[in-house]
Amino acid sequence: MRIAATLATAGVLLAAGDLPVWVTEKAADVTISARVILDKEAQVQAVGSDLNRQYVIVEVKLVPRGGYPVTMTREDFLLRSARDAEKSTAESPERIAGSAVLVLGEGGQSRPIYSQSGDPVFVGGFPGTGGRPRRLGSEDTFGAPAGATEAAVAPSKAKETPLLGTLQEKEVRLGEIRKPVTGLLYFPVDPKQKVKNLWLHYKGAGGTADLHFR
Repeated sequence: MRIAATLATAGVLLAAGDLPVWVTEKAADVTISARVILDKEAQVQAVGSDLNRQYVIVEVKLVPRGGYPVTMTREDFLLRSARDAEKSTAESPERIAGSAVLVLGEGGQSRPIYSQSGDPVFVGGFPGTGGRPRRLGSEDTFGAPAGATEAAVAPSKAKETPLLGTLQEKEVRLGEIRKPVTGLLYFPVDPKQKVKNLWLHYKGAGGTADLHFR
């Protein structure tokens, strides 16, 4: 396995022929360019892991328009597969490689879900028990403020791991952006499919945009 060193801003170094071409769309206040990282070796090269082949990695470039800052969140981005209608908002590094868990009481009754952040909560997948990640709470929170899910979320400690640190470092900088930023987003969507099946939808403070990968 090859692990790349660095790439200015994004922290990703991949040969030009390793990835699909960039697609670009303009929302009202931000220009979004993106390309997907589906190939196992390309994912290893990008973050040092294939994420147990449970995630699609999307590299994005975000450029504010009109000279005004724009606020970006993970919940602004939805990745959808036209193949089977699978979809998900972007997931935090802590939910991928942290130690938050779903606690089950006697008889299988759900107790509160513990997470380090107010992100949508998923159970299963990497590094869970081997199943596909499934979202707890409403699927209708795309474009809504962080924490607007039905799942009860409370703070907990996330165990620091090398993978967690890498995912955090290479994630695109979110929050208020005033200048172009480049980085990664992680989606619990099956990566074992064709690029042309995938759409990235943006709906947030900067407007709306739909990007179809090819």
